Amino acid sequence: MLTEPETRAPVAWPGRAAAAIAVACVLLEVAAISVGDARHWTIATWLGYGVIGLTAVGFLGGLAAVILRRGGAWGVVAMIVSVLANPLVQIAVLGLFGSS
Repeated sequence: MLTEPETRAPVAWPGRAAAAIAVACVLLEVAAISVGDARHWTIATWLGYGVIGLTAVGFLGGLAAVILRRGGAWGVVAMIVSVLANPLVQIAVLGLFGSS
């Protein structure tokens, strides 16, 4: 007797993992700002570099999740949060509103 093969829903963990990395970027950035506020400039600088690298990982992971259709909605969230959490993007946006 022939039966139809079971169809499983696509795995969503890549998108969720990318979103978790993006949220970790935000938390790491808050830590970097707090450490910088306490005048520990070197540690804050290295944490900032870590945020930049981690936002790249979160963005690329979200992009891969969208392309592979593995948690695409989470991947879009990861890409948006990663772009907004990137310190280089924040400096560029604040520079548009700042004084010269």
